Amino acid sequence: MEGSIYRLIHRQDGSFAVEITRCGALPQTAAGFATEAEATAWITQDKRLWDSIDPFWTPPHRSWRGF
Repeated sequence: MEGSIYRLIHRQDGSFAVEITRCGALPQTAAGFATEAEATAWITQDKRLWDSIDPFWTPPHRSWRGF
């Protein structure tokens, strides 16, 4: 998704989490990754899923302008 920011967090217990900030939404955290590689793979998959969203979907902060 355009405007998404991912931040990898190394937690005190040795696990990893990913903080996701999307345009027009509150930050979210995906936690419970055992390794940095797992967290990075999850980020890659999340980006791919958001990029494949229906092209006619209009984010809440944008208005659709028809013909």
